[in-house]
Amino acid sequence: MNNRKKTALIIGGGVAGMEAAIKIGNAGYQVLIVEKEPQLGGALNKLYSSFPRWENPQDLVDDKVKKIEKCSAIKTMLNTVVTSAERKEKTFIVNLDSASVSEQVEVDAVVLATGFEMFDASVYGEYGYGAFENVYNSLEFEDQLKAMAGKDKSELPQVVAFFKCVGSRDRSKGFPYCSKICCMYTAKQAGVMKDLNPDAKCFVFYMDYRATGKEYEEFVRSVIEEKHVRYVRGRPAKVLPENGKLMIRAEDTLMGVPVEVAADMIVLASAIVPNAKTGELAEMFAAKTDQYGFIEYDSKNPVQAGERVFFAGACGFAVESLGAQHQGAAAAADVVALFNQD
Repeated sequence: MNNRKKTALIIGGGVAGMEAAIKIGNAGYQVLIVEKEPQLGGALNKLYSSFPRWENPQDLVDDKVKKIEKCSAIKTMLNTVVTSAERKEKTFIVNLDSASVSEQVEVDAVVLATGFEMFDASVYGEYGYGAFENVYNSLEFEDQLKAMAGKDKSELPQVVAFFKCVGSRDRSKGFPYCSKICCMYTAKQAGVMKDLNPDAKCFVFYMDYRATGKEYEEFVRSVIEEKHVRYVRGRPAKVLPENGKLMIRAEDTLMGVPVEVAADMIVLASAIVPNAKTGELAEMFAAKTDQYGFIEYDSKNPVQAGERVFFAGACGFAVESLGAQHQGAAAAADVVALFNQD
């Protein structure tokens, strides 16, 4: 009976939060998922294909949702946000707010899984984001890919350019850190573009590429060698509209020659930054954050953010969907261990 009374609050219904909920619920404890959007899935709902196996992200979302619906111990509250929280000995009194109801709940542990946002690429005025049509950040381009699917290739862009490290690894305008997943999703997006329109020319402008996960190097090489995406080492200097195109001026630093590309569309791999609400929630639950606003980990327990508070997914740092699931499972294991000790 005690097991069933213990409740874990999961804030965020992306893949990390869903994985944590499933593991805790299947262990016999009560789970409450709070998600501000009208559906579970988080960023995966926005994606077209995935790396490194070209899978449909919606299949993963659907699988997790079915498992959540099957587990009677899990309750989901959509279109709902946490407005305040107060510690009460070994529990938290949490106030929730939605369009239809305000509710107060008492929970025994919290898992923060609030996800990420994209760095505002308009800081790079030279790239025309927010000023020129057909300049998108990477997440916005996923919507474009969905819209292109099924269209005749004559209706699709013929030249697409991808700029990596827009905000990442840039101390002057962005952040010194590498956003970790950009190299892989850029390769995926360029590869998908070639699948949708084999006649399209795709250029990836990069400083270097980092492919450090299982099957990652093979994935990038297949995009370059089999799908014939051209990688140009060099940071573009300027984008200017010219004759209905987006003229890119850069230098190929490997060849030592200037490069000009007249693109129909430009995709900016903006830096990964914490969700705007992460800092506010961290303060509510006395969780630590780093200098960039990500949840700070404890070196002795990499998914613990505070007393009876855990985290998973991109609120801690940029992470691919597989890694987010691993973190969700690890956070769940800690919550279950904590409840067993109680």
